[in-house]
Amino acid sequence: MGCTFLLTRLGPLVSGLVTIFVMAGYLANAQPGRAEYSDVARQRLLIRITAQYIHTISQGQIDMDSAIRIPCKVYELSPLLAYNEGYSDGDGKPSVGTRLLDAGRIAEARALLSKQRQEERLRLLLELGSYFVFKPGTEKADLDQASTYINEALILSTKAPIQWKVESMALRAHWLDQSGFAAEGQRVFDEIVTLCDRSGNELASAQILLRAGELLHYGDPARLMKLEKALSIFRKANAKEKEIETLSLINIDYFVSKKYDVAENYLRTIVKLQSRINFRHQQYPYDALSWLAYRKGALTDALSYSNKSLASLASRADSTFISYFHTRRGLVYERLLKLDEALTWYDKGLENRAPGTRLFWYRAVIGKVLTLNEIGRAKEALFLLKETKRNYPPNSYFDKMHFTFLLGMTYGNLKKFSFAESNYKVFLTMAEKFPEEYIHDEFPTAFFQISTFYRTIGKTRQARDYLERGKGYTSPFDILAKDNYYYNLFKIDSMEGRHLDAIRHLRLSYEFADSMFSYDQRKRAEELIVKYETEKKDKNIQLLNSQNQLERIKTEQAHRTRNITLAGLVLMLIIISLLFNRYLIKQKTNLKLVASQRELDQKNFFLETLNTEQDKLLKEKEWLLKEVHHRVKNNLQMVTSLLYSQSVYLQDDTARLAVKDSLRRMQAMALIHQKLYQDENTSSIAMPEYINELTLYLQESFDDEHQITFRQTIEPLSLDVSQAIPLGLIVTESIVNTIKHAFLNGQKGVVSIELQQDGPDFLVLKIADNGIGLPAGLDIKEYNSLGLELMQGLAKQLNGHFKIENSNGVLVTVRFISSSKQHLETTLPAKNS
Repeated sequence: MGCTFLLTRLGPLVSGLVTIFVMAGYLANAQPGRAEYSDVARQRLLIRITAQYIHTISQGQIDMDSAIRIPCKVYELSPLLAYNEGYSDGDGKPSVGTRLLDAGRIAEARALLSKQRQEERLRLLLELGSYFVFKPGTEKADLDQASTYINEALILSTKAPIQWKVESMALRAHWLDQSGFAAEGQRVFDEIVTLCDRSGNELASAQILLRAGELLHYGDPARLMKLEKALSIFRKANAKEKEIETLSLINIDYFVSKKYDVAENYLRTIVKLQSRINFRHQQYPYDALSWLAYRKGALTDALSYSNKSLASLASRADSTFISYFHTRRGLVYERLLKLDEALTWYDKGLENRAPGTRLFWYRAVIGKVLTLNEIGRAKEALFLLKETKRNYPPNSYFDKMHFTFLLGMTYGNLKKFSFAESNYKVFLTMAEKFPEEYIHDEFPTAFFQISTFYRTIGKTRQARDYLERGKGYTSPFDILAKDNYYYNLFKIDSMEGRHLDAIRHLRLSYEFADSMFSYDQRKRAEELIVKYETEKKDKNIQLLNSQNQLERIKTEQAHRTRNITLAGLVLMLIIISLLFNRYLIKQKTNLKLVASQRELDQKNFFLETLNTEQDKLLKEKEWLLKEVHHRVKNNLQMVTSLLYSQSVYLQDDTARLAVKDSLRRMQAMALIHQKLYQDENTSSIAMPEYINELTLYLQESFDDEHQITFRQTIEPLSLDVSQAIPLGLIVTESIVNTIKHAFLNGQKGVVSIELQQDGPDFLVLKIADNGIGLPAGLDIKEYNSLGLELMQGLAKQLNGHFKIENSNGVLVTVRFISSSKQHLETTLPAKNS
């Protein structure tokens, strides 16, 4: 039965709980398993920390008592094991009543009461009361039945040892909390603590403090006070399992209050204590540490902890929860800008989807949709959202709220702005009602994205409002959120003409981006990934070697048996001598073979060492190239911002126009270097994506009303940087001239851009418009224009031919040798004349 305060606080979330509770029953059939611990203390700890983790990652959508049912089903443990510590004689062995209740045979358990007396009857009364008190939901009929058993237990406990009075009163306190009388329940818990202190039973007092503190609301000072008092008693008594359980609850409280430094220290302590008691299920604290490192931008640490959490999922039963850990790994790869790897891990998280396990794989849908949108595959993202909604419709308040946000983002990227805005409005309405203590990374990301949307459609005031709302939810540790905040602020300031503020905010954005994606950190992350993959391969090799060794032993045994049989049959001295002689010859041959093998091994080792060094140098070169392109892009962007700000103060229109033309040319080059440091390939540029992004930039710069339609026919070519930059500048000059001069007085028009293969060795670039065309009688050779001279000079740099002519408008044609052909001509020796 869920905690009353939680159900009251969540309000609109309750509608989704009933479906989620069904998960516990499903998981029993999905992944049967065992707890893997023979002692009851570690079995209880496994139930408790798994339930705490499920409660936390559900962001309040599953209460603790319902969450406890899930690990009990998965690990085949009785749910009563989590509550009967005070009266089960410490051994945790199930009673007859426990077995009946676990099997759902309630009527038989009631009938058993008439046959039992004294302490046996007391135990069964407490078991029946616990069954109905901690049952999912708050049905009045369940609470009424529980009250009957609790009242009889309270009467019988007055003539029994004190432990029965303590447990009866504690169950009464839980019943009060579930019935909506939380304050009265806390007063009963205080009475129990006083009773335990008087009797000198400190451990019972600590257990009651733990149960009372767990029911209090996050942030309540009394909650931490009771938990910390219980912790000191458990430490004094060397009760490691209870110490870990209490530390986990304290840690969650600091998580909710966003005191992440304190929470991180508690997590490290928990890991150490679990190792001391040989508690192998350490995936939960390691995953929490990975999440903290991820928020702080310490991505190598996040990856390392993710490795450890996955390594802790050792048993078949543990795989029930593995989708969530795969999703966490995908998030780390996404922030490392390894988006293809991130999609691979999200797909792992989406394997074996089922309604009963949706809590663990639904976040993989969110992560995959965000990544698909980030890499420009919004159509695929929309298909995934619609497929998921059709087959696994969101049923919790959080999932419904986040689903509308993802639809808004996807429709925005597909330029369906009305659909995007309507979904964003639904999200904002739902976000107002979501409990603040369960908000993590989702709200900063959402509000920053909504801010970007309104900036894109020109509503800068709303964009600034939502940007500031997102900042209010941002943790001091979240470096990426700060980078996004200042970058969006720079964009808004630029649109509103606040140029000095824009430069300052852009500089702050670069500082946070560089701190997260520094060369050293990316290099260490790459090395960690390689190490992780190598360790997996080494384990596979060791397994194969073990199998080969077993086969070799069997073969040697068979040979030995055959030799013994032959030796027994051969009695004559001559035959024995011959065999001995052959043995000597074989020994000499073996010695030669061993020597040859040793020499071969040494050569192989030398070659492997040489290859390793070469690979290392190659990776160093690739990292340095990426860093150079990153720095060049940053410098070009800074110079662009400075020139843009300077142009505001120029009085001469001609000078201002010249500066703006230079800005666009620098942006064309900066875009090249940006793609080079983001892509795996550091020497060539994919032209379809580059020309598309360049065209969008130029259209946003000039064509505010979208009067011009751009049609692109670009073959899937990748060009060397030496050709991509002049080609990009030619495209920039041609499109700018077209936008400026081809369509007058708001005239609508079409500009087509083609880049095609012309035979095996040549490429042809054509840029055509259906505008007014060139002036009649214009002599291109005599016409004095910087743009025209620049395009002709760039065509020569490409070893190509430039041509401009009238053809129902203006047609610019550049035919040039492809980069692969040029490279071949420069490397072949010249022929004698």
